[in-house]
Amino acid sequence: MFNPRPFAAAALTLVTVLAGAALTALPAQATEPPQTTKQPTAAELTMRDPSPRAASTQAPTDQFIVGLKSRGNIASEAAVTAQAARSAAGRVGTAAQYVRATATGAQVVKTGKSLQGADADTFLAALRSSPDVAYAEPDTIVQATAADPNDPGYGSQWGLWYDPSGIRVSGAWDHNRGEGAVVAVVDSGITYHSDLAPNVLAGYDMMSNPEWARDGDGRDANPQDQGDWAGDGQCEAGSPASRSSWHGTHVAGIIAAVANSDGIIGAAPAAKILPIRAIGPCGGYISDVADSIIWAAGGTVAGVPANPNRANVVNLSLGGISACSVTEQNAINFAHDAGTAVVVAAGNSARPAAEMSPANCQNVITVAAAGPDGSRAPYSNYGAAVDITAPGGDMTADAWDGIVSTSNFGSTVPEGEAYELLQGTSMAAPHVSAIAAMLMVEVGKGYTPDMVKARLKATARPLQGSGCPVGCGAGLADAAKALAITAADLPANTVTPAAVTFSDKDGTADDTVIVPSSRGVEYVRDGTVLAAGPHPGSGTVTVSARALPGFSLWASATARWTYKFAATYSPVAGSLITVTPFRALDTRTSSIVAKDSTVSFQVAGRGGIPSKVSAVVFNLTVAEARSFGFVTAYASGTTRPDASNVNFDKGQIVANSVTVPVGADGKVTLFNRSTGATHLLADISGYYREGEVKEAGAFKSIDPKRFLDTRSTTVVAPDTARAFQVAGAHDLPAAVSAVVLNLTVAEAKSNGFITAYPSGVNRPDASNINFAAGQIIPNSVTVPVGPDGKVMLYNRSNGATHLIADVSGYYLSGTPTAGGTFQPLAAPTRFLDTRSGYPLAPDQATSFQAAREHGIPEGAPAMVLNLTVAQATSNGFATAYPMAATRPDISSVNFDKGQIVANSVTTPLGQFGRVALFNRSAGVTHLIADVSGYFLPG
Repeated sequence: MFNPRPFAAAALTLVTVLAGAALTALPAQATEPPQTTKQPTAAELTMRDPSPRAASTQAPTDQFIVGLKSRGNIASEAAVTAQAARSAAGRVGTAAQYVRATATGAQVVKTGKSLQGADADTFLAALRSSPDVAYAEPDTIVQATAADPNDPGYGSQWGLWYDPSGIRVSGAWDHNRGEGAVVAVVDSGITYHSDLAPNVLAGYDMMSNPEWARDGDGRDANPQDQGDWAGDGQCEAGSPASRSSWHGTHVAGIIAAVANSDGIIGAAPAAKILPIRAIGPCGGYISDVADSIIWAAGGTVAGVPANPNRANVVNLSLGGISACSVTEQNAINFAHDAGTAVVVAAGNSARPAAEMSPANCQNVITVAAAGPDGSRAPYSNYGAAVDITAPGGDMTADAWDGIVSTSNFGSTVPEGEAYELLQGTSMAAPHVSAIAAMLMVEVGKGYTPDMVKARLKATARPLQGSGCPVGCGAGLADAAKALAITAADLPANTVTPAAVTFSDKDGTADDTVIVPSSRGVEYVRDGTVLAAGPHPGSGTVTVSARALPGFSLWASATARWTYKFAATYSPVAGSLITVTPFRALDTRTSSIVAKDSTVSFQVAGRGGIPSKVSAVVFNLTVAEARSFGFVTAYASGTTRPDASNVNFDKGQIVANSVTVPVGADGKVTLFNRSTGATHLLADISGYYREGEVKEAGAFKSIDPKRFLDTRSTTVVAPDTARAFQVAGAHDLPAAVSAVVLNLTVAEAKSNGFITAYPSGVNRPDASNINFAAGQIIPNSVTVPVGPDGKVMLYNRSNGATHLIADVSGYYLSGTPTAGGTFQPLAAPTRFLDTRSGYPLAPDQATSFQAAREHGIPEGAPAMVLNLTVAQATSNGFATAYPMAATRPDISSVNFDKGQIVANSVTTPLGQFGRVALFNRSAGVTHLIADVSGYFLPG
């Protein structure tokens, strides 16, 4: 039933607002998504003219339903019914004829004229007096009861998200969006709409009256809404003309309009709609509605093909003023017993819902309507028959306080697709149908309609505003609370499988699949049931859980586990071996390093590092510098190279990653080239195995050599790339896969950043060094080498700058197979950018997925990344470390407030192949991680 107050309808002119942002000096930043407002302006709509509807009254009917007693001597139920009907019709001066049997076994008869009041009572009394009749009732004519997505209309769908009155659906979407659920909409049928089409199943037209069906026949397989317009006096004497409502299309859109970045979105946008047409221009017979319910729930209806898509939920946004008939109660009971929840509208007559059918039936979920203020809508029915309340709209003050959904522009027959604002308990019921559908697929088999109703009531919240003193059930439906199901909320014998685990010892005989013992569950691999305990593991293994007889699995629980065991090879000379990061040097606990002086620290034999290694990877930090200068790292006992690893200003705390050969005595030497003393810190994260380097991907360290210095040639212009030769230069092999170098920016004329990448590929969206005008700043870079043996350096700034590249080692070309050998990515790739979400809070950690992303395999032990700090609101440092490991007392990059600073980091991968990043500062900051390659398991 539509509310008697005229409703406004409109086609949405949907507007997308784009927020522009000025770019700062790298890395690139995503724009913030636009914020939705509760109501667009009326100017954004093409409005339909209001169409008045009459208030609901008990309608006359020309059809009646007869149930016969079970008597073995009845030869023909049709003949007995026809005889009883003809005899009763004579009492009121009309004729009667047999029509058909219903799916519940009752019989339908039609009288020669519509009956109501005393005539209807006389006819029914005469039928009931027959010794063969168990019951007789009117075939009542029911009427229709008119985390966020980027669909443009979502901001106008207050019923989904508005806190005082909406169903708070975004919290439910964290659990599911209705995937696998089927909601039958028993209504006026459906029209094509691009916001609905992907979610619409093949339904059925259950209208048995060919005249009302308007498609040339009675029941058929086409649920298309042919239009329910009516002329003056067409439905009953004095009834006004009305245009087509497209009611079923509107209801379906509230439930399951697709998430397609266009139009609106349904409350359960991944659910499927099963459209069943049972209402036409003057309403629909309850016998047709009853058959629709039974067919939707998987029952048999004579002359109708079986329904291949049994509904989890049936939505009935319809009703009439009458008691619940035996016919409709039987149909509802069938659905209830079959496990299908039946959700019904309470009605729009501002009267007790107990006077409205099917709202007053048993085994239904009856839904009242709330306006946007969270109180009962003035038209909504109420009282003890109501179970729950949901958004139905109240357009008294503003049309946009209605419920917007899918519709059609046609006044009679279908025309173009549209959007429309309506109000009514018809709009409230589908909100609850969507929640019910999501609940059923969340829990799975065994979650009954009674459990759905109980859950909806238990998680409801109080009505707001003036509330509902006359009774609106348990309160406002809350999808987020309803879907927040825990194991304690599950039905008896609905079980959660314990997780299968895998122990991967890198290709050894100890690689195992560990199957748990879990109540009501068995585990299957390749069709074979596995006993609890360890089983051999190799290759790719998939184990599935299934319920034992008498049990069912929690539908949302993980029930399938796949793992690929590493097929690894032993490390070779030049393989990286990661260690738990540890501090190998901190002169703040001993003595400061004087100007133009050196300090050495032991590498070999410490922290799990063997006595002989070829090179070491560590983070070098300068602190409390008393003058500007630079530090050079090199193997002890060798000639100091003409290169820098860290450039610093007076008082600055600055860090850089260093990969450097280790001396014959197992030490590394650091030289302070400045006119003042400074403190130095060294945090070791890994080492390279010694020996003759021969395998693809193995690392060969060299004494640092300068491969590029534009100060001796020409400056690098703004937005320009400079290539320099690596392979075959300075005694390097003619083919190398990647190179480790220290890249320094000098004499920069503007703020900006540098991107290093292999020649022959598109420049990646990544940065290696961020710099300010006039700054001298270095950073370690591991970068693939192009097919012509060159590396590109791109100056993204508004001014020219000089670049210096000092190479300290390279990785051999070829396809790496040995453990710990290096596989560069095709180009540096961005794995994390917190600017697309929220900054990292003070003294908090975040993590990002590395393994199984962008080609990095499961079991990869370590990776090389460039870590950038941006928009820091306080001084501090960030630490990179393997997820689930104890955070080491080291720094990966140090930063000042407001600074954009980057550093190369070689870090192990932790639990689930993830890397953790910790913000050790008193303010929030953004972090960006650009990965250049990874090391193979070994």
